[in-house]
Amino acid sequence: MVRVNEPTSPSNQRNTPTTLLQPAFAATKPAFIVMPKQVPSQPQPLPSISWMQKLVKSLLSVFPKALKPHLFEMLVKTSSFIGWSPYHNIFCLPFKLVMKTTDRAVEADALRFVASLRGIDAPTLIDFSSAPGKTYILSTWIDGDCVSDIWERLTLLDKEMIVQDMKSQYSAMRQETSTRDHVICSASGVSIEDPRVPWLEELPDATFSSSRQFMEQVWVGLNNDRTPRPLYQMLIPLIQRDTPIVFTHGDALPKNIILPGGLELYRRGHSRLCIIDWEYAGWMPEPWEAIKATWLVSDRDEEEWYRMMREVFPDQCEVLDAEWEWRTQLRITIL
Repeated sequence: MVRVNEPTSPSNQRNTPTTLLQPAFAATKPAFIVMPKQVPSQPQPLPSISWMQKLVKSLLSVFPKALKPHLFEMLVKTSSFIGWSPYHNIFCLPFKLVMKTTDRAVEADALRFVASLRGIDAPTLIDFSSAPGKTYILSTWIDGDCVSDIWERLTLLDKEMIVQDMKSQYSAMRQETSTRDHVICSASGVSIEDPRVPWLEELPDATFSSSRQFMEQVWVGLNNDRTPRPLYQMLIPLIQRDTPIVFTHGDALPKNIILPGGLELYRRGHSRLCIIDWEYAGWMPEPWEAIKATWLVSDRDEEEWYRMMREVFPDQCEVLDAEWEWRTQLRITIL
């Protein structure tokens, strides 16, 4: 939030839109200077893609599909050779573009869908192509500071701004996509693959027709004789609850939150945060976003991110309490 000092005005002109300043020495009729009223800036969403990015998108739309994997692999190798690869599967390219390699097209489908929603800032999908065992996803590169990289520099006010920004964007996505009859699945409409529920990989079809079916897979081990009765009584009503199905990002962690233009620009209120890394996105029960945002927290009393996420998802505090008790009491290892 930027604090803007209004121009000082005479007491009898407090409600006027301008300030009249009289020179200290006036030989004749006083001259007045009209000062325009200052208006605080508003956070701006990400700008639309540049003309060069649009040109690349247009050219790729007519490029032979069979040759795209070869073209994209060449770009990946070139980026890696000249040192433009910040991570093992991320390859920076000219014109503020980036190529990501993965084994599924979930992120491409997620970015394409999110572009149709209002109030969500995410990278723009330029193109993607799949080859056996490998998918190439070309999107816009977001210049800025990653929250995980600047965590120690963040003030309490910075964190409060991030909380309110995340709350606004994730709430907008829930409101626009909430439904009762969508199958629970990945953004591509196929089986869910997520590190929070790795045991789903053992199922022949990890899609679900109801929230209850999925939540039974989230909190496993309840039928064990060693499960404390109070824990069982806490979780069963939440599992059986008929919750809306919404489109979720599925990875709301500091490493996936970018402040476009950097922290200082964000502090001045000129930009909104951008949500990246949509590879775990999908149609999930409403509590899932909050569960995934906190699943790596090891000490909820010490880690501030946990407190922040309870503010981002205030309707899910009961679920987060239950999730914590399940993790700490049953001590189920998630690999």
